[in-house]
Amino acid sequence: MNSIYAITPVNLSLEKIISKTSNLLELGIKTYQYRDKNNDLNIIKDNSKILLELIKENGGELIINDYPEIALEIGADGFHLGFEDYQKKKNQNFLKTHLNLIKNNYIKGLSCKWNLGLVSNPPEDILDWDYLAVGSFFKSQTKKDISLARSDMIMKEVLLKTKKPLYSIGGINNENIINLKKMGYKKFAISNGVYAFEEHEIKNIIKINNEGN
Repeated sequence: MNSIYAITPVNLSLEKIISKTSNLLELGIKTYQYRDKNNDLNIIKDNSKILLELIKENGGELIINDYPEIALEIGADGFHLGFEDYQKKKNQNFLKTHLNLIKNNYIKGLSCKWNLGLVSNPPEDILDWDYLAVGSFFKSQTKKDISLARSDMIMKEVLLKTKKPLYSIGGINNENIINLKKMGYKKFAISNGVYAFEEHEIKNIIKINNEGN
């Protein structure tokens, strides 16, 4: 996975997602998450297939949010779950049933919000997580229901809680990403910051991300 992880906004049409993703691929962003909170499963699956084809044609990888069954069905690169979604019986049964296929062939990500205990000790009774996500760092359209970090101390402390790849998430853009870099963050999950901003602002995100790497 790349250090910049683009997450599709739920308020964009598929047509706009495809157009913007094409542009982001040209700029060098290769890791994507398809996130859809509004449509039924058939629409999510169909949209995911279209997006996956575009991304694969350009050497990228696609993670499916919330639905590991769709990730496996369409041949995506992995799936991402919130802790509450991971706890759902249906998801745990699916993961157990397909564990032999999943564990070596799919990227597996877990959202931890600001739960430092979860970051340091994620549930791995079924599978090992390949990366964790923590946030929200700033006000975000994507993570409206998640509290912001209360202090720089917490933001820095969470970096010490895991050796797994750790993605910062929530309201990250070309203006505030530099502050996270200074704190020690090296991986950034970004939604509106790449999908709603102008090309020169996205290029600035990429430039700042590459500095010191």
